[in-house]
Amino acid sequence: MNAASLLWILALQVLFGFNYLLSKTIVLHYSPLFWAALRSCFTAVVILSLLFLKRELNFQEVKSNKKKLFYLALSGIFLNQAFFLLGLKFTTSYNSALINTLIPICTLLVAAWRGHESITKSQFLGSGVAICGVFILTPLSQFSFSNEHLIGDLFTIGNVIAYSTYLVLNREFVNSHSPLWTTGWVFAFGSLGLLAFTIPEIPKNLLVPPPTEVLKALAYGLVGGTLIPYLILSYALRKTKSSTVALFVYLQPAIVGGLAAAFYDYKFTREVVFATFLIFMGVFIGTRKPNPQIPLPE
Repeated sequence: MNAASLLWILALQVLFGFNYLLSKTIVLHYSPLFWAALRSCFTAVVILSLLFLKRELNFQEVKSNKKKLFYLALSGIFLNQAFFLLGLKFTTSYNSALINTLIPICTLLVAAWRGHESITKSQFLGSGVAICGVFILTPLSQFSFSNEHLIGDLFTIGNVIAYSTYLVLNREFVNSHSPLWTTGWVFAFGSLGLLAFTIPEIPKNLLVPPPTEVLKALAYGLVGGTLIPYLILSYALRKTKSSTVALFVYLQPAIVGGLAAAFYDYKFTREVVFATFLIFMGVFIGTRKPNPQIPLPE
């Protein structure tokens, strides 16, 4: 991985880290599906407008790839965003953070299943080291697999599977298509699906004016939490394997902790520092040049 790709992927995790903190504020005021539809429609309109000005909408290419765009939109926008926000609303932040650390492993399994990648020793070892760090940051004792949180946990597991599938499918598709064009049309397809489920909720969500802190969270969520990260993601997947991009998800608990310490009352302890070291070490090990591969069972 070159230095530019590394910086882009690190920036992606910081943007998603802020989004993780602020989305909880948003879904307490708006319904998760309404917020998912709003951010998807905003991103689609902005990018398609830019493509229109550049005369790069290319409807013929859309028609030729409508099936692939549909699956990308289904996994990456409709299911991923809906499941993530519904999960965040109905479960605890601890549960959500812990379950989402399954994304790198799930992505690697999907990529291996589709025959694009094989599991390497460095990926296997790096994931193990990073997971140890995550468990120190988010101890299993805080995980509450209760009836109260079960539906949220199930939504979050659905989010893991959908996002992992999207990473692999996007990696395949963006190699032969512009990242900007791909992101715009994927969001266009995905926003149509979300709108179909959200239209009845729109009047109810717009009745009560949001507080100032929610408006600020909305502004960031639209631009810094959706538009910019998904563009970075498409560009990163053009240069980097999907499993490598996914491995950086392990950094999110540490990044969220750092952001919480900077902007909220979160306090760093020796355990947090050690856990952060393990997570970064795990990502470093997992992103090294491949060692001999572990054969997958047939």
